[in-house]
Amino acid sequence: MKILTGKDIREADLYTIEHEPVAGIELMERAALALEAEIAAAAETTEDQKTAAEAPEYLIIAGKGNNGGDGLAVARLLKGRFGDTRSISVILLAAPDQLSPDCRLNLNRLPAGISLFGLDCRRITADGSEFPPEQLFRRNTVVIDAILGTGVTGAVRGAALQAIRLVNEHSRRCRMVISIDMPSGLPTEPCNREEAAGADVIAADLTLTIEFPKLSLLLPETGRYAGRLRTVHIGLDRKFIDSRESAYVAVDAAYVPTLLRPRGEFDHKGTHGHALVIAGSAEYMGAAILCTGAALRSGCGLVSAHIPAAGRTAMLISHPAAIISADGAPVFSSLPADLGKYSAVAVGPGIGRSEAAAAALEKLLACLPQHPRIRTTVLDADALNIISERPEMLAMIPEGSVLTPHVGELSRLLRAAGSRGLLEDVAPAGAPWRDDLHKVALVRQFCARLKSVIVLKGAHTMVCSPDGRCFFNMSGNPGMAKGGSGDVLTGLVAGLAARGYDSLSAAILGVWFHGLAGDAAASLRGMEAMNAEDILENIRI
Repeated sequence: MKILTGKDIREADLYTIEHEPVAGIELMERAALALEAEIAAAAETTEDQKTAAEAPEYLIIAGKGNNGGDGLAVARLLKGRFGDTRSISVILLAAPDQLSPDCRLNLNRLPAGISLFGLDCRRITADGSEFPPEQLFRRNTVVIDAILGTGVTGAVRGAALQAIRLVNEHSRRCRMVISIDMPSGLPTEPCNREEAAGADVIAADLTLTIEFPKLSLLLPETGRYAGRLRTVHIGLDRKFIDSRESAYVAVDAAYVPTLLRPRGEFDHKGTHGHALVIAGSAEYMGAAILCTGAALRSGCGLVSAHIPAAGRTAMLISHPAAIISADGAPVFSSLPADLGKYSAVAVGPGIGRSEAAAAALEKLLACLPQHPRIRTTVLDADALNIISERPEMLAMIPEGSVLTPHVGELSRLLRAAGSRGLLEDVAPAGAPWRDDLHKVALVRQFCARLKSVIVLKGAHTMVCSPDGRCFFNMSGNPGMAKGGSGDVLTGLVAGLAARGYDSLSAAILGVWFHGLAGDAAASLRGMEAMNAEDILENIRI
């Protein structure tokens, strides 16, 4: 799905209202119905054993615009769902005559039994008594942030600012904070590091973003405010959406099928390619085993593993379907025979940074142009580190390669590229980038220069293509931040490329299915207990 700007999203709302046609209040109700279902599902389930047996209380903080209207509608729907079995309260940040028309209408629709407070925590109705925040922000309170939406363009002021600070001050004692559309105070488009550091923004546990993920929710410096991210679809006009151009795409369950290739009834192993994994050393045979295992689960026909001879037994025990190519040294030091029979190569996991490994990698890169059958080369881990230490090797990377760095490896690569004049505007000290916006710009520039794909691993892993498009992955979870997870991804991408997918599609699909496997592993083991082997075992394509 496209990632649109805040301006485009607001125009999509108006276009839908005009052309569906649907009244604005009806579109708001459509959004509220979807939001309320997600809120109830998230709030009524908890892994916290201390609060699991306690019914949540709901506190909605409603601004004066349409985001506040969404929150008021959600309050009404929660009351309809739970009746008197849940405490539901609203803090309203403006007088009724200051609300947007649809927000005011939803205020008037609130049923009896919902407690209404002003920003000072004083009851708006009944006796006007004042409640200390501690009585509203309690251990089992679910705070619903409906203060500000996509219209934030500068510093937040007034009642909205006070409300953001009130929530952030007291939310630590609460069950969770759920933001509607955006954590209030956060703009839809990323700001620079200084602006992000000085901003007052709701720190959410879960953000329910409407119709589209927003770019600022997907980058580390600003996305950290969002917590977990879920997209809630409300049926905005597809014709309008299709008419808008965007360099950014969110890869989700609807996007992935557009890339998948069917498997023919009469296909055989030779039809689906042969992947070569060059990985491992005496110290890091696990990396080779994980990488090879993922390639075997990719759907490609054959997988060969070029590993130190001492690791042969371990590999055969772990993956008897793998074809072993043995290197006589304890590290990568020689090339396998007959490179021309492979359709994709992965190199790097666990090979180390020895002189022997560096010389062998240089020899591999030098001879790859002689083997046009190898459509894609996947470079990961120590292969990237070796190249960073020897920047002259950047020129040897074949076009159409896939590089899979984490943020530290990316930093070293960009420094190396800057030293060779391949990049402009590399920061002179510290990290090569000034902030996330600059980082994305450098990655796009680097991809164009290499004519290759870069997979920047992390939350919402970004896959960047040579033409500057950036694909943000929507599967996966923080439990995947474990040693060996990247080795699994490398093997999976290489296997998909061997299977016949172009480099970009192999990278996008590999990242998606890797994240999906991580989600399955987390559901079985929990995010803390899961490891890379669990990710491997849960790959499904």
